[in-house]
Amino acid sequence: MVRRAVITDEISPDLEAAVDLARGFGLDGVELRNLWGTRVDKLEADDLARARRIVEAAGLVVAGVAPPFFKSKLDDDDEYRAHLAILHRSIAAARALGCNLVRCFTFWRDRPVDQAWPRVLERWAEPARIGEQEGITLAIENEFDTTVGTGAQLARFLRDLGSPAVKAIWDPGNAFCDPDGETPYPDGYAAVKDQIVHVHLKDCVRTAAINQADQEGAKRHTWVALGTGEIDVRGQLAALKRDGFSGFVSLETHYRRRPLPEEVLRLPSGRTFSANFSANFSANFSEGGAQATAECLHNWNRMLVELGSRA
Repeated sequence: MVRRAVITDEISPDLEAAVDLARGFGLDGVELRNLWGTRVDKLEADDLARARRIVEAAGLVVAGVAPPFFKSKLDDDDEYRAHLAILHRSIAAARALGCNLVRCFTFWRDRPVDQAWPRVLERWAEPARIGEQEGITLAIENEFDTTVGTGAQLARFLRDLGSPAVKAIWDPGNAFCDPDGETPYPDGYAAVKDQIVHVHLKDCVRTAAINQADQEGAKRHTWVALGTGEIDVRGQLAALKRDGFSGFVSLETHYRRRPLPEEVLRLPSGRTFSANFSANFSANFSEGGAQATAECLHNWNRMLVELGSRA
C-alpha cells in the first residue's frame, strides 16, 4: 500500500505545526528538508533528536531527508568536496531520524545532457560507493534544472551507474517542466518505475513566455493546486496502486495562492523560503504554505476516494 507524506517546510519552518497538519490529514509520514530555519544536514544532534520525538509522538515516521546534495556545479572541485560533506552529514541525520533515504541530484544543467553524462557518472562513483558502504539508499530526484530531468533520463542514469544503493525519486512535476519534454504519466513513469523507491507529488501548468528575455516559443510553468493542472495526477496515483508501490508518495506543494519566485523554489532553505511571511499568516507558517498544502491534501484525499483507496 502506498504511504503518504509531506515535505514539512512547504507548510511551516515549525515542525510541530507541520506535523499537526500532516496528522490531521491522515498522512503516514513526513519528509524533512528545513526545520526551524535550518537545513536538515546542518541540524545539531539535539535538534535531530527533538525532531524525531515530535514526529513519533504524532504517530508518524520520517520518510526521508532532503538535502540539496549535488545541486552544485559539475566541474567545481571545491563544491564537489563540500557536497560530499553534505552527504556524510545527511546520512548521519537520516540515521538519527530513523530513516534510510537521502534525496540527491545530478548537478546543475550547464551544457547539453549528453555532453555532461560521462562526467556526471564519474562524479557519482564516490557517492555510490559511500551509499553501498553505509547501507543507505541514495535516491536521485529528476529535476529539470539538473542533468537528469525526465523519467527516461533517470532510468538511463541508474542503469549506467549500476549501484544497488542508488535508486529513483520520481517527480512527475519536474519531468513535466523539463526542457527536453516528456509526458510524465504514462511515459516517464513507465521508463523508471522499476527503480522508484519514493515519489514527489505536485501539479503544474505551462504558461507562455512573457518577456523579451525568454527564447522565442519558450514555455514557462506555474505550480497549481494538486489535481488542477496539466499533470495526470489521478492516472499516476492509480498506476502506483495498480503496480503495488509500497514506498512513500510525498507532497511537495510548491503551489501558493501568491506564487513564490522560481529562484526560491530552486533552492528552498532558511528564511528565504520558510520565513517569508505575509501579513495575513501566522509567523509559524511559510508564506501561504499551510493553506496551499491543506488545499492540495483535500484534493488528494478526494482523488483517493475516487480511486477506491483510503483517504
